[in-house]
Amino acid sequence: MRLANRRFVAFVLAIVFCIGTFNAFLSVKEVSAEGGYKDRIVRVGMYVSTSLIDTRRFSAKNTTSTGFDIGYASGSNFSTAFSISSKSIVILPHVNASVNASTGNGSPSENGNIGAYSAVIGAFSSWSAAHNAASAFPDGFVAVVKGGFEARRFPSTNAQTVIEKSNNGIVTAPVSGGLTVLDSNTGKILFTFEDTSRRFALRARNGGTVALPTGESTVRNYYGFFEYSVSGGKLKMINCVPLEMYTKCVMSVEIGTNFSTENRKAFSLLVRTFAMACKHGSDFNVCPTTCCQVYPGTYRMSESNNAIVDATRGMYLTYNGSPISAQYHISNGGATCSALAAWGSRSVPYLTTVFQEEDKEGIKWEHTYTKQEFYEYIKSRKAFSSLSGKNLSMKILSTDPYGSDFITHLSVSDGKGNTVDVKSAEDVRVAVGYKSANFDIEYATEVKVLGSDGKVTTKKITGVMTEDGYKPFESFGDSYMTVMGESIEPETVKINGSGAGHGVGYSVWGAEQLAKDGYNFKYILSVYYQGTTISKAS
Repeated sequence: MRLANRRFVAFVLAIVFCIGTFNAFLSVKEVSAEGGYKDRIVRVGMYVSTSLIDTRRFSAKNTTSTGFDIGYASGSNFSTAFSISSKSIVILPHVNASVNASTGNGSPSENGNIGAYSAVIGAFSSWSAAHNAASAFPDGFVAVVKGGFEARRFPSTNAQTVIEKSNNGIVTAPVSGGLTVLDSNTGKILFTFEDTSRRFALRARNGGTVALPTGESTVRNYYGFFEYSVSGGKLKMINCVPLEMYTKCVMSVEIGTNFSTENRKAFSLLVRTFAMACKHGSDFNVCPTTCCQVYPGTYRMSESNNAIVDATRGMYLTYNGSPISAQYHISNGGATCSALAAWGSRSVPYLTTVFQEEDKEGIKWEHTYTKQEFYEYIKSRKAFSSLSGKNLSMKILSTDPYGSDFITHLSVSDGKGNTVDVKSAEDVRVAVGYKSANFDIEYATEVKVLGSDGKVTTKKITGVMTEDGYKPFESFGDSYMTVMGESIEPETVKINGSGAGHGVGYSVWGAEQLAKDGYNFKYILSVYYQGTTISKAS
């Protein structure tokens, strides 16, 4: 029997050149992304492809109020090669393309307005020399190539056109993996980056922010520097941002400002720790979505949260000397979900079920279906698309072995001998498409009941008393004969649920109750992550 008083609420709180504007290149200067905190850089894969999200795009408009530093990335370091005062640019793969420079939208095109073929004017060892040579022509631009720079002309989508206009100059073809940078005001090519042996990078000058699109119509501002490359014919970008700044940005949306100081202090350690421990991709730590942590740049940053992050600077949670997997959620019904139940892989010593009387209420939700509605909904879910019969039976076969009510084995049958079994709480949640895997299933029907006063009332029943005893409804295929000889079957099914997300680890709501009781952030963290230690980066 599932324990109602352990009902769980969870929420995964578990989202960047005009020839005349270039400054002369002098030398490559290597600087850390944040002086004194050089090794504490978070690499956020902004345009990445995962099982949960694909925000890569063919071209992207980037703006800043300060102009751009252009250079190379190496780990946590940014090396400046040259700077431009242009404040709005468009980046795209170095191919023939059709691009609306004002919006930044584009696509590959053999008959577009942006060409990848060009004629070489000359090769140079410095940016300034190549820039001066290219500036003598209205259609000149600089190409950053391996070992130096080239001044070029006649960017075209057609190689023959370039040959005819090049006066027997050397004609270049598109470089796989290269990048083209446009002035978004004029649509003119500012430069191409063709040294694919190095990582192209840029940042806002003078410590400013870069605004870039993160969705179809969403633009956000970001600190740090940015690596651009081409992946699958589209842009891939990694935002390399100091850990403390990253923490401030995530705090703005994952917890906001409506909770107590001690709660938010604890939460700042979780955000910082999560980023330190996570390895989402081969070359970045985290993505900007709920798959990892929501990272909206400077959106909704607040002075109060920034002060809290400053107060806990460098603090993070460790277990046996290593940063922990700092999972968190919004609330629970008295017991958190274990990592074993959520993902079904292995038990994590500091992510087992924590019972907390202070946190028994939270997000509640429900869905009620008729037989036809339930069939149509279940069939719409990919996991259950093989089912065909309408006499569906959805049964809970097991829950979290550590005592929470999250479902770890859900069985769905269709009455025709077809059954789909889903195991682990997160697989259950994804399969059914509900807010969490913490729910009960109630088949029911309504019957007319004659009372002792002679009045007939309607009563909901979830089972029938038969000659063989009480029989609960467990599917739409159940049809029981009552002791009075009447056949009754369920007409509806109701899903009664609590929480949202995986529900592992820290409970923001529960932590708030502890803070109200006078406990500080260190104690609060010890409640949810037993056996861990608060460490501090040097």
